[in-house]
Amino acid sequence: MADLILTGASRGIGHALALALAARGERLVLVARDRTRLDSLVTRIERQGGHALAVPGDLSSLKGARRLGERLVEVAAPGATLVHNAGLWPSTRELTPEGLETAFVVNHLAPLVMQRSLLEAGRLRRVMGVSAGLIIKGRFDAARTPTGEDFSSLRTYCTTKLCFALALRDVAAAHPELDVVVLHPGVVRTDLGAREGPLGWLLSLVKRGWEAPEVCAARLARLLARERWSPAGEARWLVEEDERPWPAAAEDEATRRAVRDTTARLLG
Repeated sequence: MADLILTGASRGIGHALALALAARGERLVLVARDRTRLDSLVTRIERQGGHALAVPGDLSSLKGARRLGERLVEVAAPGATLVHNAGLWPSTRELTPEGLETAFVVNHLAPLVMQRSLLEAGRLRRVMGVSAGLIIKGRFDAARTPTGEDFSSLRTYCTTKLCFALALRDVAAAHPELDVVVLHPGVVRTDLGAREGPLGWLLSLVKRGWEAPEVCAARLARLLARERWSPAGEARWLVEEDERPWPAAAEDEATRRAVRDTTARLLG
């Protein structure tokens, strides 16, 4: 039985995807911070005849991500699929214990740290990055983005998602044995980016017209059922279920080099 490791499984797209995959045959290794919600999800999946394991973990610090990766190595069998679904849309600038901007860690550095342990242990066969069409708005500044000195309640989300998309392209090139894909999942009604006050109220009204997480989850389940996503050594870009050219922001060589060099420096 193959393993499917799913981060951000306790709510939103991740929660809906776990339920959509419950009867498919993989063992679901479900990752999130909230142990209570994870345990409840495991119970629902097993009632539907599925197999699931809760692995609580925290991607809000590099130390926590490293610990999570080590735990996943202990439980995951070789040939696993990793779905990077966890993400953060910050409303204010906050720093991690390492002095880095939180979304830059949660959306970019920490998933790489967690994934590194799995790669080094030979556990992975496929990697899916649930990204965002808003990477087209990303603007990386090597001197300011990691610590959030260029923080914006919109741009920071776009930029950190762009950084991780570029990193997964590099992972695909370095590990041609992997099948890697990065995608925009759709415009989905979740609590990502929730705000307080008038702006939050307005956003909640707008979201009523967006698609339900269950619709997006069915789409991702279909993608996960595909035999192959990308050629060896590449990571293709999908918008929902359709392959598209990588956006210009992800093709800019100066940006790709800056993200690559900064990531390597911060992760040692």
